[in-house]
Amino acid sequence: MYNNIIFIGGVHGVGKGTICQKIKEKLDFTHLSASEVLKWDDFKNEKGDKRVENVSTTQQRLIENLKNIVNPQKKYLLDGHFCLLKKDNSIERVPLKVFQQINPLAVIIVKEKSEVIRERLQKRDGRTYNISQIETMQKEEIESAKDLCTHLKIQLFESSTENIHETIVFLQKQQFFTGS
Repeated sequence: MYNNIIFIGGVHGVGKGTICQKIKEKLDFTHLSASEVLKWDDFKNEKGDKRVENVSTTQQRLIENLKNIVNPQKKYLLDGHFCLLKKDNSIERVPLKVFQQINPLAVIIVKEKSEVIRERLQKRDGRTYNISQIETMQKEEIESAKDLCTHLKIQLFESSTENIHETIVFLQKQQFFTGS
């Protein structure tokens, strides 16, 4: 569907937004957050809960909203998730067909120490998070990203807020956007 999106994924609180902001400062990208594209605030409960009831329905809304946003003349960083936490606390991978429709040119998976993620989430949301759930979620995100990239035959770059410079260099070296 698209040919101008780099997908940046990772668990909540890992630093996707920070990395996207730093990339935007150096390179000509527009940053889109999947939550904003989804208009996620329409779905969250009063506690700010981001658990998902129906992954397929949510992701179809993402695809439909992207159609109204993405300009073929621009380059995008789309930050989102490879897995989502469901209302019953189970983890479900975002279906492959969603990524086939997004058609990312490459994937950047953002990783961080679980303790750092927990601190960020607690600071952001004002509540306590289970470290083992963060570890499990991050492991599943990474495995899902690897499987996705293998299936789509696209590059996977591992990033963190500690190696933003290397992430920028990775993007600069790519031939994704020739002629721009």
